[in-house]
Amino acid sequence: MGLIDAATAPLRYVLNGVVEHGAEATEPLRDLEQIQAHVLHAVEAIKDATEQIEAHVEVIDTLVSSLVPLTAAVARLTDEMSSLPALTESVASLTAKLDVVADVLAPLAHAEQDMTRVGHLFGRRRQVTPAPAADPSPAAPAAPPAPPVPDA
Repeated sequence: MGLIDAATAPLRYVLNGVVEHGAEATEPLRDLEQIQAHVLHAVEAIKDATEQIEAHVEVIDTLVSSLVPLTAAVARLTDEMSSLPALTESVASLTAKLDVVADVLAPLAHAEQDMTRVGHLFGRRRQVTPAPAADPSPAAPAAPPAPPVPDA
């Protein structure tokens, strides 16, 4: 507060002189005390503003230091993206060729489906034989099947 003391020392000198002169000078003394309070508040506000500005300067310095790598990254990305139109053209060409292939193969796919239907039409059908019932006693041997009876 040395700066404040240097600024208010003349005021104190005047105030001390006014106090010695008597009670008729008490009104200007109150005015000077209010002025001194306002000056102190202004000095504190300037101090706070200075601290905030210093903090902002640090943030700006950090941003400036990050701009160089960011600029380099954007330049690299721009270089990489320059090949994108050629890639897009080749994809469009490939899509057109695949559309032609799909148009050629569509009738073949329908013909193949028709052929499988025809094959099912003439295919052999198997009779489903019922599964034999499970024997509750596995130790007993199964009886041999009866021989077929000849027709007379």
